[in-house]
Amino acid sequence: MKNLNVFAYNVKDAVKEISKKGTESDIALYNRKDDNGIMTVLEPSRYPEKISSLTDSLYPSDICIIGVTKIDRELGEVIVAADLMGKRRAIFMPQVEVDRNILKKIISSTGIDDYVIFDGKPMDLVSTAWGMKIGRNESGSEIIVDHSFMVKSVGTVALGFVMGGEVRKHQDLYVSDSSKKAQVRSIQMQDEDQESAGPGSRVGLALKNVGTDDVTRGTVLSGTEISMNGNFEGEIMFHNSIKNRPGGKTEIFVSDFMRFQRGFNDSSGTVLDRPIPTVKDYAVLSSQTVTPRVFGKIKIR
Repeated sequence: MKNLNVFAYNVKDAVKEISKKGTESDIALYNRKDDNGIMTVLEPSRYPEKISSLTDSLYPSDICIIGVTKIDRELGEVIVAADLMGKRRAIFMPQVEVDRNILKKIISSTGIDDYVIFDGKPMDLVSTAWGMKIGRNESGSEIIVDHSFMVKSVGTVALGFVMGGEVRKHQDLYVSDSSKKAQVRSIQMQDEDQESAGPGSRVGLALKNVGTDDVTRGTVLSGTEISMNGNFEGEIMFHNSIKNRPGGKTEIFVSDFMRFQRGFNDSSGTVLDRPIPTVKDYAVLSSQTVTPRVFGKIKIR
């Protein structure tokens, strides 16, 4: 079964027409299952007031669908955040009054190089999204948790996305931010039991040996040990759209891995209040004092 994870901004009516609403917090998740496979849509329901709603929705997504009613600061912030998080595939849905030449110029200043300007109906949007070619990491086992809760007679259940490789029933997984290992008691996808789930899958995992406090949003579950670090050398790599770059000691937030972790940056590097899992090379940064608020990256390994 193929899987496609879609970030959706400012296209609420279309999302409601093509999918069914599921879990909601500061992220609203929608599901669709058809002959193509399983599509999971992530909508930042608390954005723009909560920047982590935006970045947490973007992180596990394969492609972006971005509605454009006007070219403003919020649209620019969404595009910059998508660019910094390495999203290269997007569908833009501009209204008639939007200047498409300006929109294309904005997109061309980013790394979003596989995109379409879409004018069709919502059901046509489904086939357009599935038509985008998605690369998958087939090796190892890496799952990012976005919600967790306790179920009577089952125990701890973690909801999340398989970011790489596969997860298998009865597999032991290392838990980031913890010395514990969790065992997978069962796997569900679309409320159906599975023996395993491959890359891109949206899963519900019943876990042994951990509580809900051990698997909060941003927890990484992995088949191999997870390196943690909170002290990074090197300068901030600012996005090219940032004009007024902060200097001196600056409060920043790592807004990556579906977590929002405070720290400070100065000429000697970046120190975080708490360590983060170093599961990729760079971490995206945000700040309330910079425009756009998602503004750059730091090297973390």
